[in-house]
Amino acid sequence: MGGVIERRCWWIVAAIAALGFALRIWAAQGGLWLDEAWSAVMARDAGTLLGVFLNINHDNNHHLNSLWMQFVGFDAAPPLARALSIVTGTAAVLIAALNGARRHLALGLITGLLFAVSPALVTFGSEARGYAPMVLALLVAILLIDRWLAGEAERSPATALAIAFFLGAFSQLTMFFGFSALAGWVFFALWKRD
Repeated sequence: MGGVIERRCWWIVAAIAALGFALRIWAAQGGLWLDEAWSAVMARDAGTLLGVFLNINHDNNHHLNSLWMQFVGFDAAPPLARALSIVTGTAAVLIAALNGARRHLALGLITGLLFAVSPALVTFGSEARGYAPMVLALLVAILLIDRWLAGEAERSPATALAIAFFLGAFSQLTMFFGFSALAGWVFFALWKRD
């Protein structure tokens, strides 16, 4: 009986993620706004992949987003320029639901729904910026750490965490605040345990 209920809940989570995806697609319509257009110009002017890291010395450079904008091209349609954020913003809905479901299935549904419809997260997930990939990386890091602290990880999540933090930081440098918070969580959880 529990498996059927759980399976039904994950179908609901899939529907919630579809709602989040639709909201992000809807919000991604229209031309690029100032910072998005500026990012597109800087990505074009950087010239090469390496130029994204060496030639753009500005906080408006969200590195993975700049690489994406170089990949799709300067003349890409706005929804295509925003596709990285749309996909990662939608994936964040699923990971948030998974994080919540670790405590209770209902909490997973509520968490997923809140991530799907939150105006701020819909905005992050529908603009050509690095915030949505950073949020996804942070949620993945939370999931990895939570499983490890609960003793459910078969091996150390160090490599996966390093990748999550690396991708998160290259999406948006405010990931370092998330890193600091998660490091504090691990420190106090291990200190309390010992």
